[in-house]
Amino acid sequence: MNDFKELFLRGTHLLDLRSPIEYAQGAFPNSTNIPLLTNKEREIIGTCYKQHGEIKAVELGHKIVSGETKRKRIEAWKGYFNSNPKAQLYCFRGGMRSHLVQQWLKQSGVDVHLVEGGYKAMRRYLIDTLEQPLNMIRISGQTGVGKTELLLTLDNHMDLEGLAHHRGSAFGRYIGNQPSQIDFENKLAIEIIKKQHKSPKALIIEDESRYIGSINLPHCFSKNMQKSPVLILTCPQEQRINRIYHDYVDLQKRNYIQQNPNTGSDAFNKSLMLSLEKIKKRLGGARYKQLHQTMQTALQLESESLHKQWIAELLETYYDPMYDYQINKKSKQIILTGTRDEVKDYFMSLDSYSTRTD
Repeated sequence: MNDFKELFLRGTHLLDLRSPIEYAQGAFPNSTNIPLLTNKEREIIGTCYKQHGEIKAVELGHKIVSGETKRKRIEAWKGYFNSNPKAQLYCFRGGMRSHLVQQWLKQSGVDVHLVEGGYKAMRRYLIDTLEQPLNMIRISGQTGVGKTELLLTLDNHMDLEGLAHHRGSAFGRYIGNQPSQIDFENKLAIEIIKKQHKSPKALIIEDESRYIGSINLPHCFSKNMQKSPVLILTCPQEQRINRIYHDYVDLQKRNYIQQNPNTGSDAFNKSLMLSLEKIKKRLGGARYKQLHQTMQTALQLESESLHKQWIAELLETYYDPMYDYQINKKSKQIILTGTRDEVKDYFMSLDSYSTRTD
């Protein structure tokens, strides 16, 4: 019987035999998809199963994956296991697909292990992990105070925004897509397993809303988080503005240009303007128009001062009032309000926490 905890702790390489469409809907971080059936082949066999039953569908499957097609797929699987000799394979339920491929590989001189219960059993194990009670401490604070910077210096932290590939605000989009909801949940659960195995300390997380971009925090995890104590990080307004300019404008533009020197600058400009448009209704027509004009001019002139102007206006008129409203609802859970050094000193004063020095 597979020990799923050990499987994820060790980062065991996994060969996923499901079709590409199944794999795209949700997978595991250390998995590689080399399917037994293509999407079209799976669709054809599924139709046969509905119309003529299991026996005919199995016969059709063997007919489709035969001859040169079968040989090429076996060679691909063998190549994977030659590179990853300790890997295991699975299909959706650990049934016919994985057993058949295991048999073909054995006939080719390669012995491989199956994950019993397949993807479904591993996924269930990770869901159960997310539904358990969790001990957490949240770091909160206004936009731009450097919560993530501080978080990453603390032992036993969980970088939810890193896992979600999004900073969590209308302006928080990174280059590239966010993971699927299932992929995020799988990564989150595996991270929890690793952190709890390493240490009994409380998980330190950044205070997040229920949504991080398009990602929805799992219900039980979010519920645990909302019950946890809160430490509020503070810093001067000028530092907040400078940090936001660096992270969301200067660095982000350079990332876009690095990805595509020819179109990166225009892509960044479009992305920034689109971020403002996402909160147009909340800003109101007049305020949106003013901020839109300032941002547009700042982009045209590449003006740092004008960028910092719209950032300051957006903080003062939108983000800070919204933060004040949200934090007032958590007043009973606040255990400390302080600067970066004061918050770090708080953790260092506890036997169960320490800060990284690297």
